[in-house]
Amino acid sequence: MKSVTIDVFMDTVCPWCRMGDASLRTALKELPEGVNATVRYHAYQLNPGIRKEGEDYRKVMIGRLGGEAQFEARMKQYNQTGARFGLNYNMDLVKLTPNTELSHQLIAITPEHLQSNLILNLYTAYFEQGLDIGNVDTLAEIAQASGVAYDREDLKTRLVKGEGLDKVEEGQRDAQQLGIRGVPFYVINEKYALSGLQSPSDLVHAFMQD
Repeated sequence: MKSVTIDVFMDTVCPWCRMGDASLRTALKELPEGVNATVRYHAYQLNPGIRKEGEDYRKVMIGRLGGEAQFEARMKQYNQTGARFGLNYNMDLVKLTPNTELSHQLIAITPEHLQSNLILNLYTAYFEQGLDIGNVDTLAEIAQASGVAYDREDLKTRLVKGEGLDKVEEGQRDAQQLGIRGVPFYVINEKYALSGLQSPSDLVHAFMQD
């Protein structure tokens, strides 16, 4: 039995991370028989300075990309590239750039065997439904839909009080130490690093290096 550990640095509002997640799911299914893979998720915030209540998505992106034409081109790129991974991006519904700290806290306090499903649902909620995943009520609903068996009000209280924040900060520190400047970012068996969107076949090849 061969074992591989995959550390994934990601953000919950990163469209490329969503594509990378889809690619990873396919790659895991394509691993040879007898290979046991463990995936560990780490928080990375693309916009850590965003206000807690979020900010206007269009304004944030136009400021980052340098103009409206670049913004429109990037929205089309998300749809075109996402389609290759079987993903739909309803970017016209995305009105807010949330602060992702709470969503990363939620991932951190979720049992490991449910984290993958939760992350999948966070991506869907944001990119397909345009939901505010910086909102604690929205996060509680997504958690319940993902099978996280916490009382909704208790979960909201835990998030607001900062539970899981230590893991979020740890992920940020680890990313800084690794020199990560963009996500998705993969560390394989704590030896090899892969940066950016990868095809499933490239991921499988990387996972089988040892």
